[in-house]
Amino acid sequence: MAKVLAALVLLVGCGSSNSIPISTSTSTTTSTSDAAAVVTLKLEDYLSWCSVSVNGGVASTNATQTLTVPQGTVVPLSGDAASSVFVWGYWVGTDADTGPSHDTGQSATVTMDASKVVQACCPFASSPSTPCPAPTS
Repeated sequence: MAKVLAALVLLVGCGSSNSIPISTSTSTTTSTSDAAAVVTLKLEDYLSWCSVSVNGGVASTNATQTLTVPQGTVVPLSGDAASSVFVWGYWVGTDADTGPSHDTGQSATVTMDASKVVQACCPFASSPSTPCPAPTS
């Protein structure tokens, strides 16, 4: 009986991970036609004024991040101002970026059905309505 209980406890403790396989390599080479399709997500942090986290990872103020993900992956993003000099503005290129005011939520997703460019915009706190220039392609 004790062995059965111990086995059940071990089985309950085992679960699947919800993490998304994300690679930060900047180039991808596929050697066979059977390989899963991968696409590239280029994250642009306009002038590094935002702090951007991908898939719950460590936030970064890098001007650009290039990520390689399996096609069809939904990538969660989180953004905030890099300092009190700036305020959170918006995302360009996320799933909820459907209008001229863009995606103003600090948490966002991007469905990677193709390679994409996503921009985080954090304008100066003294001029929060100033838009960022369009992302590069």
